[in-house]
Parts: sequence; C-alpha cells; structure tokens
Amino acid sequence: MSFLITPDLQKFMEAADMEGHIYNPSDFKEETLEWIEGRNKKAGCWIPCLYENDLRLLPGTLSIWAGVNGHGKSALVQQFCLWWASGKCTDKEEKILFWSPEMAFKVQVERMIKQALGVSEPTRKAALYAMEYFTGKIAIYGKDEHVSSREVIALCRWAAANGFTQVVIDSLMMVDLNANQENLYLTQKKFVRMLKQTAKATSLQIHLVAHMRKGESEHKMGDKMDIKGSSEIADLADYAFIVWKNVKKAEEIQKQPDNEDWLARPDGRLRCVKNRYDPAHPSLQIWFSGGAFSFKASRRSPTPTLIDKIE
Repeated sequence: MSFLITPDLQKFMEAADMEGHIYNPSDFKEETLEWIEGRNKKAGCWIPCLYENDLRLLPGTLSIWAGVNGHGKSALVQQFCLWWASGKCTDKEEKILFWSPEMAFKVQVERMIKQALGVSEPTRKAALYAMEYFTGKIAIYGKDEHVSSREVIALCRWAAANGFTQVVIDSLMMVDLNANQENLYLTQKKFVRMLKQTAKATSLQIHLVAHMRKGESEHKMGDKMDIKGSSEIADLADYAFIVWKNVKKAEEIQKQPDNEDWLARPDGRLRCVKNRYDPAHPSLQIWFSGGAFSFKASRRSPTPTLIDKIE
C-alpha cells in the first residue's frame, strides 16, 4: 500500500528534521547502563516510617499524591520529604523545595518541627535546633498568589540548576492555569505534561499534590480515576498515590473512645495506584500521631523522629 506524501507534508517533514531524531539503541548506551545499574542498586527514595516495601521513587520522575481534603496528603508528603532530606530511606541526601501557598509559612514550618521531633509541643530550644537542622536541606518558595504554570515550570528548572533534587507543588488547584471552565481539563493536562517533561529533562523528582472528588461517601477509598481534574493526570505521572483517612473509624471513636475493635483498625491507608517502572503497587496501612502530624506503621509503633529529643 503506497502512502502519498503531499508537498505540505514534505515541507513539514523537512522542517521537523526527522532524520536528525532517529537513533540506534546503542546511542543511549551510557545513560541506559547508568539507569540499569542504578535500579539494581536500589537507587532513589523509598517510603519511610511505614512498613518496608519494594517501591522506589526514581530521579527524573513525576509523582501525584491525591486525597480528599483533610485526609492528610500534604502532611504525609511533607513527612516523607523531611526523611529524604535527612538522607533517610534514600540512596543519597536530598535537597527539597516546597511550594505550598495554601498554608501560612509559620504553620508549615511548625509542622516540620513537630514531625522531625515527633512531639506535639516542641520547646523553644528544640524548635530552633530543628529549623537550623533543615537549613540547606529544605527551602520554601515564598510567593503565595498568582503563580502561573509557566512560573512553576521555571521554578522547577531553577531548583534543578541550584542543587535541589526534589520539588513539591502543593497543590495543583493553586496553580494559575489561566483557563476557563471550557478548557480547564485540557490546560491541566498540558501543565502536567510539562511537569513530566521537566522532571525528565532535569532529573528532578517532582511531587504534585492533587485533590480528589468526594464521591458518594468518604468512607470508601477512591482510585486514580477519582483524582480531581483531567482524567489524564494520573496517566501522565510516573507514580500516583491515594491518601485515605478512615473517616468511619474517626466517627466511631468519637462515639466510643474505648472501643477496642475500632482502635485496632488503621487510621487510613496509602495506596499506590500507578507505578510506571515496577510491578510494586503497595497498599500500606497508616496510623496517625495527631499532635506531631506524623504517620506511622502501626498502632503500637512509636511516633517517628528524625532528631533526638532536645529539652
């Protein structure tokens, strides 16, 4: 079957320089071997503070962290990032940039302090020590309004050029996409694709926090198709996680504080619903240490701490 190349198509082919973009597998020899050897050495970051699992988040990837409002997705991502920035559960010490305009800076830093110390009421001395401890490991982008999608992409590229290895964008809803109701989903898709391309080009790990549709009931854990916005968001990502709070347990404990049956059940679950690079899709039980804004592996587990107790 012959294929007719029209003059217009011929011009496009020449302008696109298609021959200049054709490669042999061996042209990627060095980076492929580096990729294979890195994966064999368990490179990247793995999930801290919860039960051991085989999931690794690799450099140059985009992760989506989704959950219903109030289910703890921002706190969970922040806790994990503190561990990674401290060289825990990672093959190297990470340097992480946060953009979280939904939260006042003082509240975000207070949560970091509590999570690092594993306490609900840190002393002044301990708080000062924790803030100093994270200097050079954690940074916060201070602009909190009218941040466009182009600015977010530029921020990621600036971060990569200045030694950061991970960027947290909390959340998708706070990015000014300059979209209307008719083209919102298409604009979201384009933005997430740009994030993916940026992660790949810079070797950054980019974490995008997203909301979920509430659906009929918060008692039921959602899936990747329930992530609010364009249905392609999770498809474009390398990893996608659902953070779910056991609302039914919270309701029952409020009515029956000593009910052992409900106390023994997990406070929630972290579920991997997308993993582009590995068959591992763990679904992990989580318990919440309320005052310290921390998540842990079981009811009896101690509250995770990064920094030894300081009086």
